[in-house]
Amino acid sequence: MRKIEMDVKVGLFVTLGVGLVMLAILVLGSAQNLLVKKNTYTVHFSSVEGLIPGAKVVLGGLQIGLVDSVKLDTQERSLRVDLSVDRNSGEWIRADSRAEIATQGVLGDKYIAISPGSLDKPAVENNATIPVRPTKDLSQFLNKGDQLMISLGNLIHGFDRLIKTFEAGNRDEIFFQGMASTAKNLAGVSDKLNRDELRSAMRNLNSILEKINNGSGTLGALVNDPGLYDDVKLFVGGANRNRVVRNLVRETIKKSDEAEAAEAQKPKSPK
Repeated sequence: MRKIEMDVKVGLFVTLGVGLVMLAILVLGSAQNLLVKKNTYTVHFSSVEGLIPGAKVVLGGLQIGLVDSVKLDTQERSLRVDLSVDRNSGEWIRADSRAEIATQGVLGDKYIAISPGSLDKPAVENNATIPVRPTKDLSQFLNKGDQLMISLGNLIHGFDRLIKTFEAGNRDEIFFQGMASTAKNLAGVSDKLNRDELRSAMRNLNSILEKINNGSGTLGALVNDPGLYDDVKLFVGGANRNRVVRNLVRETIKKSDEAEAAEAQKPKSPK
């Protein structure tokens, strides 16, 4: 019996000791916070989105204070959020700084995020108001997502009905006949253009071959007169060594070109 009483006393003593240690830690922590000089700022929001007192105040990713209170402001017709910020960090809160409600973690804990201001701007004074950055509530994005899903569902439903119509064979025959006729006309025009271009190229080639066979021009003379070809080859071979031969070659080519031009200017007899 005495052993049980002793165990109970020891347990109570240990529990009381742990409780006193935890209380001392809390008191010391609070005292330390009380010793740190604070600045108080006010922020007005149209919606706090679940922000509660005790939430963190963050400047550039670093916690600099806490949210003191969240309450209605009847004069401003908004929600007033009072912030308690370390005075040393308050030097970074400038006239161009903006406050917004941000979300942290998967659980969606809300906190106040303040953007650091420019050093050339004046600092926001103690007990002053920090301007806010317009934010969109998550519910607005969800509503837009719902509308997008509805539109996408309607589009899929339309495609589904179109596919079912094709499968059932209830097609608009006039529409498909028109499409088939248009495709046929386009194919006919393309074939006609290809045939016309091919015929024109063949006519030009036949004309050139006919002139060569008739001996017209230098190329025709070379093809139809082997002796002339040998003479030209002989003259060209010695042209590099004999100025007279070079002049003769030039004169021969010039006369041949003039004869070809005169032949081309003669009117052709109708066939």
